Amino acid sequence: MPYAEATQNVLELYLNGSVYGAVLHQRKILPLHGSCFSFQDLGVMICGESGVGKSSLTASFCLNGADFLTDDVTPVVFKAGKPHIWAISDRIKLWSDSLQQLNQEEKELIRIVPEWGKFYFPMESENGELFTLDHLFILEIHDKPSVSHYNLEGVEKFAALRNEIYRWEYLKGMPESEASYLNQLITMSQTVRVTKVARPANIAIGQLRIELEKLIFDTGAQKKLLTEVSINC
Repeated sequence: MPYAEATQNVLELYLNGSVYGAVLHQRKILPLHGSCFSFQDLGVMICGESGVGKSSLTASFCLNGADFLTDDVTPVVFKAGKPHIWAISDRIKLWSDSLQQLNQEEKELIRIVPEWGKFYFPMESENGELFTLDHLFILEIHDKPSVSHYNLEGVEKFAALRNEIYRWEYLKGMPESEASYLNQLITMSQTVRVTKVARPANIAIGQLRIELEKLIFDTGAQKKLLTEVSINC
């Protein structure tokens, strides 16, 4: 039963976060702590610690031509040996300062918690659709003045993907689910480009989006080349 002082929005936050993650684990559907969009025919996921900018960056892409897929918790399902993003979100959580940078008004939005400056921002949804996961970014903040990045490979790539499992501590009580994820993570390591991106704390959302666009275009070019080679063979 909810506490008497708990609001509907607080209950929804809990149910759509921690409880949602637990249900996905119970059903052996791999949940990753990331927000996703489809851009240039590529499925893109942005992961990282809370507060690193996953949602605001995803919103920026979607306000500039990308299609919104998920926010914060992303179920990944496997079809024909490839990981797919399961698009089942219709809103994104944004802080007031992010809304200002994105030139969006907050006065008509629902505040998540009364004392927080964080709001639900409605998004057009590809509800229920599956999108191939092509590129996963792991975002972090550093104290340098420019953005840096490098692609992960091998054991480092596998470990990084495992670290992005949402509420991985739940798996201590779900050994069967944890075992089922092993092969899925190996498949992801073999099929998904994973890039670690370090950004300055004060970089503008739009500027960071432009930096990631360059990397996504490169992934698109590589995917096109592999497709052409496969067809010719």
